[in-house]
Amino acid sequence: MGQKFCTACGTALTEGLRFCEKCGSPLAPDTPVLAMQPPLPASQGSGIPPGIPSPMESKSRNPAPIIAAIMLILIIAAGLYFFILPNLSGTGASPDLLPGSVTTAQTSIPVMTASLPQSPVTTSVPTQKPDPFPDALRLKERFNFGSGNIASEATVYKFWINDTYEWHNDMDNRYYVEKPRAGNKFLFVFVHMQNNGDYRVWFPPAGNIIVSYNGATYREDQSHYKPDKATDEDAIPIEVKEVMYSQKLNGDEYAEDFGFSHGTELAYLYPGTSNAVDGYIVYQVPGSLVPEETYVMIPFNAQDQGVWKLG
Repeated sequence: MGQKFCTACGTALTEGLRFCEKCGSPLAPDTPVLAMQPPLPASQGSGIPPGIPSPMESKSRNPAPIIAAIMLILIIAAGLYFFILPNLSGTGASPDLLPGSVTTAQTSIPVMTASLPQSPVTTSVPTQKPDPFPDALRLKERFNFGSGNIASEATVYKFWINDTYEWHNDMDNRYYVEKPRAGNKFLFVFVHMQNNGDYRVWFPPAGNIIVSYNGATYREDQSHYKPDKATDEDAIPIEVKEVMYSQKLNGDEYAEDFGFSHGTELAYLYPGTSNAVDGYIVYQVPGSLVPEETYVMIPFNAQDQGVWKLG
């Protein structure tokens, strides 16, 4: 309610005026009346904060707003899971899945295989030695040397290899075992030469006939005992037990040391098959000798040389 009397002149005032109708003095505005506060309890003095409610009092409050808030959060989370997340990940939710079920997605990751450059497979092949005599003759092949009235032929027709051999001496009628030097063995080479002309010709002696193996050359074994003349000039033939019954190439007699006939050393090759020089030559060769890699070389003259391969 407003001021009823003017404080300046005491004139009664009409409600709602702002100035006195008589003296014109300003009137005080209406001031709202404050509601009276109830008196504080005696136990609480001024300046002491109100007491904190005990846990029991908190539990007794109504939980409905809290439950509603929790339900709202769950609904929002379900919407995110079923509608927003599938769109973000690009995979839709399966219709048979129940709300709240959790599935583990198995994503097949492609296996990356890097194809490395393959190294060329190399097979170590033993280096084959070049054949030193590619045109070598085979056993029993004939080689012609000389011409016209002295035309002749020769061949290597057989060989025999052993660690030892036995030879017979007619002077004491005994056999002796011959052994090679350590790491060696004996090679017997059988050679046949025949004069098809009209005149006698010279033929290479056993010492000039060479064996070639693995780049090395071997000559006649000088320790081999050969026939010799006794004081009474009777021939003393030598017999090698292992080859003593080996026939000559023509098959008419048994072979003996090359260049000898019935214990007598020959100087020339006379015409005719019956006068052929036929016999064996003894060599000491390495124990590793392989016939397929062994050659026999015979120089007949300055122009002609024959080469035979044993194997």
